[in-house]
Amino acid sequence: MVTVRGSEESVEARLRAGLLACWCGGTLRPWGWARPRRVATFAGTAEVRPRRGICRDGCGKTHVLLPAWLLSRRRYAAVVIFAALALRAAGLKVSAVAARLRLPSPGRAGQRWPVPASTAGSWLARFASRAGWLRAGLAGLLPLVDPLGRVVAPAGSVIGDALAALDAVTAGLRRGFPGLATVAAHEVAAHLTGGLLLAPALPPLAGNTTLPWLAAVCPS
Repeated sequence: MVTVRGSEESVEARLRAGLLACWCGGTLRPWGWARPRRVATFAGTAEVRPRRGICRDGCGKTHVLLPAWLLSRRRYAAVVIFAALALRAAGLKVSAVAARLRLPSPGRAGQRWPVPASTAGSWLARFASRAGWLRAGLAGLLPLVDPLGRVVAPAGSVIGDALAALDAVTAGLRRGFPGLATVAAHEVAAHLTGGLLLAPALPPLAGNTTLPWLAAVCPS
């Protein structure tokens, strides 16, 4: 899995030009498409069929080029999931978080429906179970993107602390890399975890070698 930013046209152009890299450092080339899927967003349902790439001059592995606005195996856009995390960090109960996340109803213009409480609860529980790990990893990356050494103040909860660290790393990337001036926190989280932030198995957190790569190949 490799996360990518930009439009489908931009991803295709960069893939064909050899500008997308495998985790091993090799160059990715076109290799078909992944399965199509429908994703719920705040703007409505989106049809997504990610591109696939193969590492031609390195490990030879194939990768799904997952848009950074998605997380692996999730039917909701990452921004929706992170909105739930922010609401939970603000002190809302799971049922209240779900009720606040009202998305356009497919085929019913003007109507919106809340995210099921069981779905929101699963996101929150999975994230909370690894929030301490994420915060520690982000704290290790923060000096690389913020030479001034700003301190992240405690937010009062494990989810809030992790989100605060993520926001600090995101702000550092925006300041330090012109190509990432508009990068969102959920995109940074998707990249650093290879899209596996809420996967069943805990993914390794990408380190200092991937941050410059993120800035180099991900357009605003």
